[in-house]
Amino acid sequence: MVCARLLIVFLVLNLFSCQNNDAEVLHNQIMDIHDEVMPKTGEIAYLYLAFRKKVETDSTISLDQKMELLKQADDLEKAEDEMMVWMNDYISPQKMKSSKNNNQIIAYLQEQKKIISNIKVHTDASLASGKKWKEMFSINN
Repeated sequence: MVCARLLIVFLVLNLFSCQNNDAEVLHNQIMDIHDEVMPKTGEIAYLYLAFRKKVETDSTISLDQKMELLKQADDLEKAEDEMMVWMNDYISPQKMKSSKNNNQIIAYLQEQKKIISNIKVHTDASLASGKKWKEMFSINN
């Protein structure tokens, strides 16, 4: 009887340990994506300002080209804003432990991983497009 109780206690503790580990793994995956995207914000800011300056100072480009450069600048700004808002809103699992159970924490982290993954996709696409426009207009560093 004592062995059965000890086995139950062990299994329950092991279950909680696994859930905590799952939360830690998810948090680390989220931070890896964040760490990959974050350095790109400098290039985003540079391209945004370069496109704005080009529109304001270059009288040789057409209205359609100016509109496209402004559209590119806005998309770059949106990608950067998404990252900044996400970073401001993200709550680490450690801060949630006192108010949420492990299942809630894991669900939150799974959702946050989707969000930061989408931000990465948007950032990468915005930068790829921005680099093409930078080349087309011979915008230098």
